[in-house]
Amino acid sequence: MDNYTQQELADLFVQYNVKSPSTGNDLTPPISFNLMFQTSIGPGGNMQGYLRPETAQGIFLNFKRLLEFNQGKLPFAAAQIGNSFRNEISPRSGLIRVREFTMAEIEHFVDPNEKVHSKFSNVADLEIMLYSSKAQTSGQSAQIMRLGDAVEQGVINNSVLGYFIGRIYLYLIKVGVAKDKLRFRQHMDNEMAHYACDCWDAETKTSY
Repeated sequence: MDNYTQQELADLFVQYNVKSPSTGNDLTPPISFNLMFQTSIGPGGNMQGYLRPETAQGIFLNFKRLLEFNQGKLPFAAAQIGNSFRNEISPRSGLIRVREFTMAEIEHFVDPNEKVHSKFSNVADLEIMLYSSKAQTSGQSAQIMRLGDAVEQGVINNSVLGYFIGRIYLYLIKVGVAKDKLRFRQHMDNEMAHYACDCWDAETKTSY
Protein backbone atom coordinates (compact mmCIF):
# COMPACT_ATOMS: atom_id res chain seq x y z
CA MET A 1 0.00 0.00 0.00
CA ASP A 2 2.97 2.33 0.47
CA ASN A 3 3.27 2.54 -3.32
CA TYR A 4 -0.08 4.32 -3.71
CA THR A 5 -0.54 8.07 -3.65
CA GLN A 6 -3.20 9.66 -1.47
CA GLN A 7 -5.60 9.97 -4.41
CA GLU A 8 -4.88 6.47 -5.75
CA LEU A 9 -5.70 4.98 -2.36
CA ALA A 10 -8.95 6.97 -2.19
CA ASP A 11 -9.89 5.72 -5.66
CA LEU A 12 -9.31 2.11 -4.55
CA PHE A 13 -11.66 2.60 -1.60
CA VAL A 14 -14.38 3.63 -4.04
CA GLN A 15 -13.55 1.00 -6.68
CA TYR A 16 -13.74 -1.90 -4.24
CA ASN A 17 -16.47 -0.36 -2.05
CA VAL A 18 -14.31 -0.60 1.07
CA LYS A 19 -16.28 -0.14 4.30
CA SER A 20 -15.42 0.23 7.96
CA PRO A 21 -15.32 -3.30 9.44
CA SER A 22 -16.85 -2.10 12.73
CA THR A 23 -19.67 0.17 11.47
CA GLY A 24 -20.14 -0.68 7.81
CA ASN A 25 -19.87 3.00 6.90
CA ASP A 26 -17.85 4.46 4.05
CA LEU A 27 -14.25 5.31 4.86
CA THR A 28 -13.18 8.94 4.94
CA PRO A 29 -10.64 9.91 2.25
CA PRO A 30 -6.96 9.29 3.16
CA ILE A 31 -5.04 12.29 4.49
CA SER A 32 -1.34 13.05 4.92
CA PHE A 33 -0.02 12.67 8.46
CA ASN A 34 3.44 13.62 9.76
CA LEU A 35 4.73 11.27 12.45
CA MET A 36 7.25 13.90 13.59
CA PHE A 37 6.28 16.43 16.27
CA GLN A 38 6.49 19.97 14.91
CA THR A 39 7.42 22.88 17.16
CA SER A 40 8.31 26.57 16.90
CA ILE A 41 11.83 27.75 17.73
CA GLY A 42 12.86 31.07 19.24
CA PRO A 43 10.98 33.90 20.96
CA GLY A 44 9.17 34.88 17.79
CA GLY A 45 8.39 31.31 16.80
CA ASN A 46 9.38 32.05 13.22
CA MET A 47 11.52 28.93 12.77
CA GLN A 48 10.02 25.48 12.47
CA GLY A 49 11.64 22.57 14.24
CA TYR A 50 10.90 18.91 14.78
CA LEU A 51 11.53 16.60 17.72
CA ARG A 52 13.74 13.72 16.69
CA PRO A 53 11.89 10.48 15.85
CA GLU A 54 15.00 8.38 16.51
CA THR A 55 18.47 8.79 18.04
CA ALA A 56 20.71 7.94 15.08
CA GLN A 57 20.92 11.49 13.73
CA GLY A 58 23.33 12.57 16.46
CA ILE A 59 25.71 9.75 15.63
CA PHE A 60 25.64 10.57 11.92
CA LEU A 61 26.23 14.27 12.56
CA ASN A 62 29.25 13.44 14.69
CA PHE A 63 30.65 10.82 12.29
CA LYS A 64 33.76 12.87 11.43
CA ARG A 65 34.66 13.32 15.09
CA LEU A 66 33.98 9.68 15.86
CA LEU A 67 36.19 8.61 12.94
CA GLU A 68 39.00 10.88 14.16
CA PHE A 69 38.59 9.46 17.68
CA ASN A 70 39.13 6.00 16.16
CA GLN A 71 42.39 7.13 14.52
CA GLY A 72 40.66 7.49 11.15
CA LYS A 73 40.14 3.74 10.85
CA LEU A 74 37.12 1.65 9.90
CA PRO A 75 35.26 -0.31 11.13
CA PHE A 76 34.04 1.25 14.37
CA ALA A 77 30.77 1.46 16.26
CA ALA A 78 28.98 4.08 18.33
CA ALA A 79 26.16 3.52 20.81
CA GLN A 80 23.66 6.02 22.13
CA ILE A 81 20.68 6.07 24.48
CA GLY A 82 18.20 8.94 24.53
CA ASN A 83 14.62 10.14 24.21
CA SER A 84 12.72 10.02 20.92
CA PHE A 85 9.29 11.32 19.96
CA ARG A 86 6.71 10.11 17.46
CA ASN A 87 3.27 11.56 16.86
CA GLU A 88 1.39 8.28 17.07
CA ILE A 89 -2.17 8.57 15.79
CA SER A 90 -3.67 6.50 18.58
CA PRO A 91 -1.38 5.69 21.54
CA ARG A 92 -2.47 2.45 23.15
CA SER A 93 -1.32 -1.04 24.14
CA GLY A 94 0.78 0.03 27.10
CA LEU A 95 4.41 0.52 26.08
CA ILE A 96 3.96 -0.60 22.47
CA ARG A 97 2.66 2.68 21.04
CA VAL A 98 3.61 5.81 22.95
CA ARG A 99 4.56 9.33 21.86
CA GLU A 100 7.70 9.65 23.97
CA PHE A 101 10.08 6.79 24.61
CA THR A 102 13.69 5.89 25.34
CA MET A 103 15.64 4.39 22.47
CA ALA A 104 18.99 2.60 22.45
CA GLU A 105 20.85 2.44 19.16
CA ILE A 106 24.16 1.09 17.85
CA GLU A 107 25.59 2.26 14.53
CA HIS A 108 28.39 0.11 13.11
CA PHE A 109 30.38 1.79 10.33
CA VAL A 110 32.35 -0.19 7.74
CA ASP A 111 34.29 0.53 4.56
CA PRO A 112 31.71 0.12 1.75
CA ASN A 113 34.34 -1.77 -0.25
CA GLU A 114 35.15 -4.18 2.60
CA LYS A 115 31.85 -5.47 3.97
CA VAL A 116 33.32 -8.56 5.60
CA HIS A 117 33.06 -9.32 9.32
CA SER A 118 35.93 -11.28 10.85
CA LYS A 119 33.62 -12.97 13.36
CA PHE A 120 30.85 -13.96 10.96
CA SER A 121 31.89 -17.62 11.25
CA ASN A 122 30.68 -17.51 14.87
CA VAL A 123 27.07 -17.14 13.70
CA ALA A 124 27.20 -18.56 10.15
CA ASP A 125 25.69 -21.90 11.21
CA LEU A 126 22.66 -20.38 12.93
CA GLU A 127 19.39 -21.38 11.27
CA ILE A 128 16.98 -18.45 11.32
CA MET A 129 13.52 -17.77 9.92
CA LEU A 130 14.03 -15.24 7.11
CA TYR A 131 11.30 -13.47 5.16
CA SER A 132 13.06 -12.00 2.15
CA SER A 133 11.65 -9.21 -0.02
CA LYS A 134 11.55 -11.66 -2.92
CA ALA A 135 9.39 -14.07 -0.90
CA GLN A 136 7.06 -11.24 0.11
CA THR A 137 6.65 -10.07 -3.49
CA SER A 138 5.92 -13.57 -4.79
CA GLY A 139 3.52 -14.43 -1.97
CA GLN A 140 5.76 -17.12 -0.50
CA SER A 141 6.18 -17.83 3.20
CA ALA A 142 9.21 -17.13 5.36
CA GLN A 143 11.75 -19.95 5.39
CA ILE A 144 14.43 -21.17 7.75
CA MET A 145 17.90 -20.58 6.34
CA ARG A 146 21.43 -20.99 7.57
CA LEU A 147 22.95 -17.51 7.87
CA GLY A 148 26.05 -18.54 5.95
CA ASP A 149 23.91 -19.74 3.04
CA ALA A 150 21.81 -16.56 3.13
CA VAL A 151 24.93 -14.42 2.73
CA GLU A 152 26.47 -16.67 0.06
CA GLN A 153 23.25 -16.64 -1.98
CA GLY A 154 22.85 -12.86 -1.68
CA VAL A 155 19.64 -13.02 0.34
CA ILE A 156 21.49 -11.00 2.99
CA ASN A 157 23.69 -8.36 1.36
CA ASN A 158 26.95 -8.98 3.24
CA SER A 159 28.53 -10.79 6.17
CA VAL A 160 28.64 -7.67 8.37
CA LEU A 161 24.86 -7.43 8.24
CA GLY A 162 24.63 -11.21 8.59
CA TYR A 163 26.79 -11.11 11.71
CA PHE A 164 24.58 -8.58 13.47
CA ILE A 165 21.41 -10.43 12.47
CA GLY A 166 22.93 -13.47 14.13
CA ARG A 167 23.90 -11.56 17.26
CA ILE A 168 20.47 -9.95 17.57
CA TYR A 169 18.86 -13.37 17.11
CA LEU A 170 20.98 -14.83 19.94
CA TYR A 171 20.16 -11.87 22.18
CA LEU A 172 16.41 -12.18 21.62
CA ILE A 173 16.51 -15.91 22.32
CA LYS A 174 18.49 -15.26 25.50
CA VAL A 175 15.93 -12.77 26.85
CA GLY A 176 13.12 -15.27 26.32
CA VAL A 177 11.72 -14.83 22.81
CA ALA A 178 10.59 -18.22 21.46
CA LYS A 179 12.41 -19.35 18.30
CA ASP A 180 9.18 -20.36 16.58
CA LYS A 181 7.71 -16.89 17.21
CA LEU A 182 10.67 -14.97 15.76
CA ARG A 183 11.56 -14.04 12.21
CA PHE A 184 13.63 -11.45 10.34
CA ARG A 185 11.77 -9.60 7.59
CA GLN A 186 13.65 -7.83 4.80
CA HIS A 187 12.51 -4.33 3.87
CA MET A 188 10.89 -3.95 0.48
CA ASP A 189 12.43 -1.47 -1.97
CA ASN A 190 9.71 1.10 -1.30
CA GLU A 191 10.30 1.07 2.48
CA MET A 192 14.10 0.98 2.42
CA ALA A 193 15.86 4.02 3.84
CA HIS A 194 17.57 6.12 1.17
CA TYR A 195 20.99 5.34 2.66
CA ALA A 196 20.47 1.56 2.96
CA CYS A 197 21.46 -1.21 0.56
CA ASP A 198 19.74 -3.82 2.73
CA CYS A 199 17.71 -3.80 5.94
CA TRP A 200 16.01 -6.43 8.10
CA ASP A 201 13.57 -6.10 11.01
CA ALA A 202 13.39 -8.61 13.84
CA GLU A 203 9.69 -9.42 14.28
CA THR A 204 8.16 -11.50 17.05
CA LYS A 205 4.61 -12.76 17.49
CA THR A 206 3.34 -12.15 21.01
CA SER A 207 0.09 -12.55 22.91
CA TYR A 208 0.09 -8.85 23.85
